[in-house]
Amino acid sequence: MRNEKNSTESTIYDTDSYLQKLVVTNPLQEPVMRRVVLALNLPRGSQGLDVGCGIGLQALLLAEAVGGHVTGVDMSPKFLAYARSIAEKAGSSEQISFQEGGMNNLPLDDDTFDWVWSANCAGYVFGEPLPLLKELARVVKPG
Repeated sequence: MRNEKNSTESTIYDTDSYLQKLVVTNPLQEPVMRRVVLALNLPRGSQGLDVGCGIGLQALLLAEAVGGHVTGVDMSPKFLAYARSIAEKAGSSEQISFQEGGMNNLPLDDDTFDWVWSANCAGYVFGEPLPLLKELARVVKPG
């Protein structure tokens, strides 16, 4: 008989499997994401936040585009460890930092960032989106 708790956890969220899917699908997504990031024309030298950064692949694109600093936030310590290793291998560990946290209660100060990015995360929130949008706006500098 299977352990019900373990069965449910692996069905709902298998971190290793999802991490592998992110790695495998990146060659398909990366060219599109790169074009999107460039089309945003984010200010050079700006400071940005990648909410739900996963394994940091888009944080790398964002940091490359702005030449400033990008902070990635995710709830998964395993994803964050992988993200740090990717940034280090890319020579971007000075330009990108990662920290654990959820998008509904960001562990960050008010008015810290010039912009916020969230792909594959904020758009998939259950319930009322206004509190999440207010939380994302809280960490962005006025104007």
